[in-house]
Amino acid sequence: MQKKIIIGVALLLIVLFVFHKSRTQVVIDGSLISIDSGSHHIEGKLEPESTYQFIMKDEGVSINTFSGDAFVTVLPLKTADQLRAQYGDFFRCNAPGAIQAIESMRGVVLVTDSDQAKETISQATSLVKASRIPVVSFTGARLQVMKQTSMKMNVVDDTGTLLFYVRDFKILKPDYLQ
Repeated sequence: MQKKIIIGVALLLIVLFVFHKSRTQVVIDGSLISIDSGSHHIEGKLEPESTYQFIMKDEGVSINTFSGDAFVTVLPLKTADQLRAQYGDFFRCNAPGAIQAIESMRGVVLVTDSDQAKETISQATSLVKASRIPVVSFTGARLQVMKQTSMKMNVVDDTGTLLFYVRDFKILKPDYLQ
């Protein structure tokens, strides 16, 4: 009986350790930020905080790259509104304005240490997976990466993907087209 208790406690400690290591840990010291998530470590500098408004169009695919709390393709809401006013529905591939929309879209990684923001980001990505185009707003700061490692190897990311530290995240409208 005592052996089963010891084995059970040991398994519980292992599970807790793995869970703790897999969670994203964010440490902010002034304008410096450090992110540890699984095998990924990022150090960077935060730009001044701002409020951003985007439409979320697609969920990104990450193969052994840091994807934070969400890796999505976004279009600035202001650009989307301008294209919609000029062209109407610019989402179809052959629609006028589609090329300008594609050229204005950016891949972004969102990272937060707020449970409420994580939940709302998750809700927005669920809408994207359901082929909806949520309009979102978040307060946070763009992150300028100074050092990035994965599995303790240096990573150079020249993809143009933007990283944002998100303090507050809201879904303004579940679908831009409705």
